[in-house]
Amino acid sequence: MRTLIASLRWRVKTAWHRLTAARRNPPGVDAAAAPSGVDLDQQLVTKLSRPQRLTLSHLRHLPRLLNSRERRQVNALLILALISLAYLGYRWYGRNVVQIPLHRGSYTEALVGAPQYLNPLLLSTNDVDADIASLLFAGLFRYDRRLTPVPDLAESYTTSEDGTRYVVKLKPNLRWHDGNPVTADDVVFTFTSAQLPEFNSALRHSLSGVKVSTTGEREVTFQLPERHERFLDLLTTGLLPEHLWGEIPPIHATLNEYNLNNPIGAGAWRFKSLTKDRHGNIKSYTLVPFIDAAGSKPYLQEITFKFYADYTDAVAALNNRSVDGVGFLPVKEEGAITDPQVKRYPLALPQYTAIFFNPNEQPALKEKNIRLALAHAVDRAKILSEALNLRGEPAIGPLLPTAPGFDPDLKAPAYDQAAAAQLLDDAGWTRLESSAYRELLAATSTATTTPATAPSDTTTTAAAPETAKEATDPQPYYRRNKAGTILELALTTVDRPENVSVSELVANAWRAIGVKVVVNLVPPRLIAREVLKPRAYQALLYGEAIGADPDPYPFWHSSQAADPGLNLALFANRQADKLLEEARAASDSEGRALKYREFANLIAAETPAVFLYIPNATYALHGKIKGFTIKQILLPQDRFLNLPEWYVATGRRLR
Repeated sequence: MRTLIASLRWRVKTAWHRLTAARRNPPGVDAAAAPSGVDLDQQLVTKLSRPQRLTLSHLRHLPRLLNSRERRQVNALLILALISLAYLGYRWYGRNVVQIPLHRGSYTEALVGAPQYLNPLLLSTNDVDADIASLLFAGLFRYDRRLTPVPDLAESYTTSEDGTRYVVKLKPNLRWHDGNPVTADDVVFTFTSAQLPEFNSALRHSLSGVKVSTTGEREVTFQLPERHERFLDLLTTGLLPEHLWGEIPPIHATLNEYNLNNPIGAGAWRFKSLTKDRHGNIKSYTLVPFIDAAGSKPYLQEITFKFYADYTDAVAALNNRSVDGVGFLPVKEEGAITDPQVKRYPLALPQYTAIFFNPNEQPALKEKNIRLALAHAVDRAKILSEALNLRGEPAIGPLLPTAPGFDPDLKAPAYDQAAAAQLLDDAGWTRLESSAYRELLAATSTATTTPATAPSDTTTTAAAPETAKEATDPQPYYRRNKAGTILELALTTVDRPENVSVSELVANAWRAIGVKVVVNLVPPRLIAREVLKPRAYQALLYGEAIGADPDPYPFWHSSQAADPGLNLALFANRQADKLLEEARAASDSEGRALKYREFANLIAAETPAVFLYIPNATYALHGKIKGFTIKQILLPQDRFLNLPEWYVATGRRLR
């Protein structure tokens, strides 16, 4: 390269001399004919004294002075120089110009079900309500991406040395969506309302004995009856405006229009509009940013939720781009996604799915051996493999692996069909062959025009029991006791693909040991009102979200057996109650863990439920939605924890 450059320099210099010589002695001019004497001398001196500058007009003659090899070399150098300039420009652009999100664009999400009560105190069972309310309402605290409570509407807080007194100071200039100021009175109103039995809030028992008072326009004091290590988690509850709810009788809380048609909160998003079909069913719900909200402002300028009857319709809407995401994607629906731009995000959930027994609805479940036999008959590994495609892990008790006191070696009932059958034999439930069972049914049908039992095992839905269908596999034998009663059990669950698959596996496992099983599938919109609230089930396949606080008290203490409590097994045991109460009052983590471990062993021995699995939730988002970085959530609505960082449109600017 150096040789080439030196050669070119020499060539250019030589060419320059040739050009200047040509200018001094133009071709065709005879030196002898030139003027002589003084005039000629003056002309020569004047011409030689002028500075000879290289101009573009001179350079155009350069190709004629270079041979072909030299011209190729010059062209290569020019191309190299251009590439170098382009690279330097690219490097400068990359270092000095950045891509930034813009405050524009919208997001549309498909949800299965429909909103009922967009009220932070009435969110016990409806995931749709919880999803939307988490955006409309703000609490004193919120969870960050590490799932740790941090101030939201609160500016600061202090606690007493014994951990029973919390003093929270509000941020200044807070506003509700209707423009009214947020005050300490609103905080007191919200938490005292949650304590009222007439309001029927799921938070009532968690706030039992807590006294709330104001010590200033922006300061609230919480006096606890005893130490509560995770009390800040309760303060993430969204606040209600007293100026709107104060005059409404608590018993009529569920009837108020602010629950649905015009919810007013202090969250980062406010209600814009809703649409209904001709039957009055809500089809979509639209939110827009609240400019006076505390915290960072979102890039998205509109969020719309569309509601579907099932996940098949929701995924179809995602495929045809009617929506940009699906709030929860069942395992069986993942293969139905055909749009290659849709991304799937697995989210770890602090939740377990179990089968909860209700002895009040099926007296046979009062026998411990029967509950234990039903637990031994279920193959958790098969459920994870066939129904969940290994999206999760087995659950062995009421404590999650991250909870204090969790024992991975807990002696929970393991899968053992032979042991299950033997337990039923020992309990006095003898085998009745299928042929004998059919003869019994025939004899019964001739004695009455309305048989007491169905002629075969069935799967029904709560919405349309007349569509019951006969089980595909005939049961090998049945069980009956000395009184001639057939051992039968109704297994109830939410009509969702995952739950349907799991319920079929469980039902077949129980049929294999002689239990007559009917599966009841209930639409998601009816499960809370028609099943959970009245405790209208014999065995319930259901998932319980534990949340940030691993305390099992709300799910297993006897005081939580009635609605709105979450003790779905109606478990009542004095020793268990004592352990849960002592764990709450424990001042050190080791003491709390010890109480929880004892409690988990007691549950394993009594078997009020069959613990199946800890699932992973899959969130489906179109690739155009950028900024989603959540990996772990406490509740399904926590997928929105970093919603202010989501964006669609981008621009560029100098660094």
